[in-house]
Amino acid sequence: MKEEGRDSLEFVIEQLDKLDKEVRPVKHGSWVLWVEKEVKSDDEESLLIADSTLMMKCATEQGKEKVIFKILVGQNRLTPSLTNRGWEFWKEPPLPRKERKAVESAVIHWSEAIRARGGALKEDYENSHRTDFYSAVTLLASLLDVESACRQQLSADLKSILVNSTA
Repeated sequence: MKEEGRDSLEFVIEQLDKLDKEVRPVKHGSWVLWVEKEVKSDDEESLLIADSTLMMKCATEQGKEKVIFKILVGQNRLTPSLTNRGWEFWKEPPLPRKERKAVESAVIHWSEAIRARGGALKEDYENSHRTDFYSAVTLLASLLDVESACRQQLSADLKSILVNSTA
């Protein structure tokens, strides 16, 4: 594997692990436990604060994941003609074919896992927000925990690719 490719994978792994530490609640380890211990189901203000906190965490997480996805799948070089012929400036990740296929497979597995495990939670969250605010907050916390577990699995898969790569 080229040094530039190895550096890219190491950077992504570092960012995934760092994101997981930044997003996870320190005291409780999971967002569901945080909601159960810190949020009162009958306190409207507590629920609003928890909902806002979790929504901010979700937005931060999704923004960073998009950047990580671009690094793994392909990079855009910013140039003046990007608006006219942007597709011509797309740059593949600097990885040999075997490792690129493994990374693509890991990314596909990651996105499918998030879609499969988190899709139903998102729907339930949107539906329960109108009826039971505490359940909605708990579902949002569950979604954050699912995304964290999927991100940890992606990190483990990328570490495995890095270890098994040819020099």
